[in-house]
Amino acid sequence: MSTSPQEHSGWTRVAPWILLAVILVFPFILPSRYLLRTMVNIFFFAALGCAWNIIGGYAGQLSLGHAAFMAMGAYPTGLLLLGYNVPPWLGFIPGVVVAVIMAFLLGHMVFGLRGPYLALSTLAFGEIVRILLLHFRDQTGGSLGVTIPFKGTDAWKLQFASEQPYYFICLALLGLCLYVTYKVHGSRMGYYLQAIKENQDAAENLGIDLANNKVRALMISAALTALLGAFYVSYFYYIDPDSVCGVDLSIKILLVAIIGGVGTVWGPIIGACILIPLTEISNYLFGSGRAGASLIIYAIILMLVILFSPRGLIALLPGGERSYRHE
Repeated sequence: MSTSPQEHSGWTRVAPWILLAVILVFPFILPSRYLLRTMVNIFFFAALGCAWNIIGGYAGQLSLGHAAFMAMGAYPTGLLLLGYNVPPWLGFIPGVVVAVIMAFLLGHMVFGLRGPYLALSTLAFGEIVRILLLHFRDQTGGSLGVTIPFKGTDAWKLQFASEQPYYFICLALLGLCLYVTYKVHGSRMGYYLQAIKENQDAAENLGIDLANNKVRALMISAALTALLGAFYVSYFYYIDPDSVCGVDLSIKILLVAIIGGVGTVWGPIIGACILIPLTEISNYLFGSGRAGASLIIYAIILMLVILFSPRGLIALLPGGERSYRHE
């Protein structure tokens, strides 16, 4: 017996609330440190995917150096906490401001390019930031990175012995990224970005300001990514240029969005729910030192998605195609 479109629509409206209820009680039902840490990673990469999706999914501008904005949020937060005892919930502000300014400058420099030239320019941007972090070792620690000492539970410094506070903090950050994505999705800017993604020349002929809208999208994306970088250093207590500004991280961020479904609100969450557990499984089977195993798994999943569901895994869900339409 077939399911009516009305039933599909009702289910897709109820399902997120059921999922939210399960997520909220999860830390109390299964307080395993390993499971909570895995869930935090899922939330974290889902949020990063949402942030990238604003520029890469809605505007169709392939950014291969997006991790650079994460580094811009992580380093100021860590260095201010380490050197001046500024708590992360204040220390993130300079990093976000720097990321937004750099996004503004980068957008005006590279958004005149298209296709592979744009992708390569963003890749070069990420590598330049990584090399600068390695070069100025007196300020950044160079390849040794920055280590934040754990001195016991201290809410002022966002340091907790338990995983549960980090779980809810990261969940709140994911909620913020989803909210911003939802607002962009249904806004006039969202329509403009969609038009730019489909055909830039036609969009320009219709009077859409290509440069202004793409730069605005990049600035929003950079701000969210930098904020998540600040959480990263608060959660892991350690950063180095490769961990927060490596090409592999930038690729992982965009894969989360592409596999789940670019240009949709919920796609990055689906992508993170697939990629992060598979990463944990591959680390268990092959050892965390063999990063190539995870890359092979990512490549296989990406090929399968491109072959059988080019619009992402969200298109396979009931009502998934509606996610690509502005309502």
